[in-house]
Amino acid sequence: MRLEIKKAGINGEGIAFYKRKPVFIDGCFPDEIVECKLFDEGRHYRGELIKIIKKSKSRVKSPCAHQRRCGGCALMNVNYAEQLRIKKQLLEGALLKYTNTNFDVGEIEGSDDTLFYRNKCNLPVIEKDGKLISALYSPGTNHPVYIDNCLVHDIKIEEIRNKVLSILNKYHLRAYDHHLKKGVRQLVIRGFDTNYQLTIITGNDDLSNVLNDLENIDNLVSIYQGINTHKNPVQMMPEKIKLLSGKDKINIKVGKFKLKLSPQAFFQLNIKQAEKIYSKVNELIDDNCTNIIEAYCGIGAMSLYVSNKAKEVIGIEIIDKAVKDAKENAKINHIDNVSFICDDAPKVIRRIVKNKKIDTLIVDPPRTGLDDELLITLLKTNIKNIIYISCNPATLAKNLDVLMDKYEIKYIKGYDMFPNTPHVETVCCLYHQKKDFISVPYEPKNDDYLKLHKANFSDET
Repeated sequence: MRLEIKKAGINGEGIAFYKRKPVFIDGCFPDEIVECKLFDEGRHYRGELIKIIKKSKSRVKSPCAHQRRCGGCALMNVNYAEQLRIKKQLLEGALLKYTNTNFDVGEIEGSDDTLFYRNKCNLPVIEKDGKLISALYSPGTNHPVYIDNCLVHDIKIEEIRNKVLSILNKYHLRAYDHHLKKGVRQLVIRGFDTNYQLTIITGNDDLSNVLNDLENIDNLVSIYQGINTHKNPVQMMPEKIKLLSGKDKINIKVGKFKLKLSPQAFFQLNIKQAEKIYSKVNELIDDNCTNIIEAYCGIGAMSLYVSNKAKEVIGIEIIDKAVKDAKENAKINHIDNVSFICDDAPKVIRRIVKNKKIDTLIVDPPRTGLDDELLITLLKTNIKNIIYISCNPATLAKNLDVLMDKYEIKYIKGYDMFPNTPHVETVCCLYHQKKDFISVPYEPKNDDYLKLHKANFSDET
C-alpha cells in the first residue's frame, strides 16, 4: 500500500489513513509518501514500512547508529525545528481531543542542548558472548539493542558506564539469573559536573571484590548497591539500597540553590530546561502570597524556587528519602519559610484548607497525571490558582477537562525537556472561577471520573 503521512503520533510514529481508519507506521514523518504493508488491528491499522518514496524536507541523517533499532529517540531523523513543530501539534491535539477546546500553546520552548543533555542513565545489563553489556529493548519486544554510546546521555555518564562494565567484566560477574537469584540486573548512573552517583542493581551478590576498582573511576563520588530478586519488578530500584562507598548524596546546583540528591529521589533529567520551567512558575505566581503548596515536590527544588513569593511554602511528597533531601536542602540554603511533609497529597491538602487559605497549588505529577482523589479534593476546595506541570499531554488534557468547569486556563506552554523524542513538558496556569455546582452523589470506584466536574462534593464524600 502507498500512503501519505498526515501527522505524527504520540510515540513519534507517522500516521496515515486508509478507509477512514488511522495507520500507524514507525520510522516516517509528516508529508512523506511511503510504501508499507498493512495489518488490520480493529480500530486502526499497523503499517510495516517497506520504503520511503518521497522524503520530508525536514528529514536528516541520524547521528546515532542505534537509533532505528533502539527506538528511544524516534524524532532524531528530523531537524530540530520540525521536532518542535511536531511536539506543538501533539500537545494541541491532545488538548483538543480531551477538552474539545482549541488552544494555541505558542512555540515550544526549545532546549539549549539537543544531545548529551540527559543527566541520568538507567540501563538493563545483559550477557553477550560471555560478557556483560548494557542495552535497551526494541519497542514492544524483548529483543536487546546493545548501546555502546548513547548520544543523549551526559558524556561523563557514558564514560563512567563503560568503565563500570569493564570492571565488572574484569572480575567475571554474570548477568542476573532468576533461578540463582544472583547477577547484575541494571546500572543507574546520575550526576552533574564532577559529582556522579552509581547504583548497581543485583541479586544476592557481594560486590566487595570490585569496589576498589570502582572507587578509582574519576568523578564517581557515590557507589550504591540495590538488591532486587523479584522476577518481574514494577520498579527495578528497590526501596532499600546500601551505600558501598563515598558520599550518601550528590551535590547539584539549580539556579542559585545548592541541592543534595539521594539515588531514589526524582529529579528532572534536563537541568537547563528544568531551570527555565522553575523560573516561569515563579513568574506566574502573584507576589505577596500567604500560602503556597507544592504536591509531588521531590527534593524540594521548586518549593525553594518560589519561597520568595509567599509567607509559607509547604511541599508534599510520598517518598520518604526525597522528603529528607528536601528538608536538608532548605537548611543548606537557609530558607526557613518552607517545610515538607511526607504523606499523600490529597489528605494533606484537605487538612490544610480547613485552617489556611491556599493562594497557589503547584502540581508536578507522574505521567499518569492527577489521580481521582486529588481531582475530587481540588473540586471541593477554593484554591485560587493551580500551576500544573505535566510530562504527558494526554493525562494533562484529561485532568483539565475535569478542572475547567471550576478553573480558567490563563497560560499554557510546552517545553522540550527531551529533544529527539516525542515527549513534551507543559506548564499550565489555572485561575479559580466562582461557579455554583449541582450536588450529586459520587462513587469512588466509578472509572468514569471525567464526570466529576459536574459535581460539588460534600466533605462526607
